[in-house]
Amino acid sequence: QKGSEDIMNILVVEDEAIIAEALILKLNSWDQHAVAAASIKEAAEKFMEQHIDLVLLDIMLPDGFGYELIPQFREKQPNINIITMTGHNTPELERTVRGFGITYYMAKPVNHDELKTIIDHIASKQQ
Repeated sequence: QKGSEDIMNILVVEDEAIIAEALILKLNSWDQHAVAAASIKEAAEKFMEQHIDLVLLDIMLPDGFGYELIPQFREKQPNINIITMTGHNTPELERTVRGFGITYYMAKPVNHDELKTIIDHIASKQQ
């Protein structure tokens, strides 16, 4: 049985609605609290409005690159956990994104078992 201290607020930044919905359903089924944002602008607003423990960040968004948000997130919350996701994986992109000091880099389609392992690990460290 999970205690409430294990429940994280997770911001899912993903512009493809079907992927965002699937991730949110998955996260909620794992007793996490997930909210979605479909753009950089919306993600920045949601991040500023509430306490977020973890960001699942798509790299390719309609209004820019997801990693452009990382400095802004870190300014508000220096220790925020960020898992990036991309369907356009290249070594250059991975290097760029890892340069921002992220928690984890995932290629799409996201492997849910892998994601659950990472999230459980982050949740256990949060206490």
